[in-house]
Amino acid sequence: MKARAYVNFALIKYWGKKDEERRLPHQSSLSFTVDKLYTDTLILFDDNLKEDNILINGNINLEAEKRVVNYLNILREELNVKSYVHFSSTNNVPTAAGLASSASSFASIALAFSKEAGLDLSKEELSRLARLGSGSASRSIYSNFAIWKTGNDKTSVAKPLKIDWPEFRIIVLMIDTNKKRASSTNAMEISVKNEELYSNWVKESKLDLELMIKAINQKDIDLVGKIAEKNSNHMHDLIESTKITYKTKDSLKAIKRIEALREKGISAYYTMDAGPNIKIITTTKYVDDILKEFDDIETLVCKSGDEAHIIK
Repeated sequence: MKARAYVNFALIKYWGKKDEERRLPHQSSLSFTVDKLYTDTLILFDDNLKEDNILINGNINLEAEKRVVNYLNILREELNVKSYVHFSSTNNVPTAAGLASSASSFASIALAFSKEAGLDLSKEELSRLARLGSGSASRSIYSNFAIWKTGNDKTSVAKPLKIDWPEFRIIVLMIDTNKKRASSTNAMEISVKNEELYSNWVKESKLDLELMIKAINQKDIDLVGKIAEKNSNHMHDLIESTKITYKTKDSLKAIKRIEALREKGISAYYTMDAGPNIKIITTTKYVDDILKEFDDIETLVCKSGDEAHIIK
């Protein structure tokens, strides 16, 4: 069975787990699933296999293979499957570059595996399964805007926001697509140990989420952008307190250029995940002006992507 799932970018960030094994977040998060970045995963059960046969982007990658096999073992236990699998996954997104490749990857695995097992799971059940592989993957089950709620193993799932905003866009600035120096998982673990700063982050994120939901419902791009920037900067301040930084000189230069665009009346706001690449939050009205400013950097203009689905 072959499945495709799309990357989602968090406007209100997920950063830190209260349960590492079950990947339960301390705070809820909100994201937008995009159309240009995705992962295709093919899974075939084979009772003759003695172990999983793994190919990622056409190659054997021992580090990535270990994480995939661990997740396949979780799915076998959750769904009562005994078979090993032929597994082939292709990312249409740079891996480990802060572009949410794990979100699309594990969402596609959850869907392909469950369908190969003959199951027709609900979106919420798929979201929970995807979360067990990568927390943010819970949101890539859905198109458009989605909220992943904190809770327990059964209730911490993503759900869609019913927002019709076809003009909404995220422009990705490909600052650096190389593998980042510090993994998100390690940086999260260190951040959570800074109890005072981390507790403030959780409290502020809760308030940011409430404001963001209202702003999206109002389709107020300037308010959405301001809240997203604030939330992103707070997360990176927390990360940088641990002596880890994802912002590069080129990232900071791009941020200055985005701020200069705003001074000209162009609604452009930035958000960054755990990597140097920048996502610009805007609407169709301002896309051309933004692209003119960044004609020296590779860009991707993204609208809403589809929900995770089977490829016939």
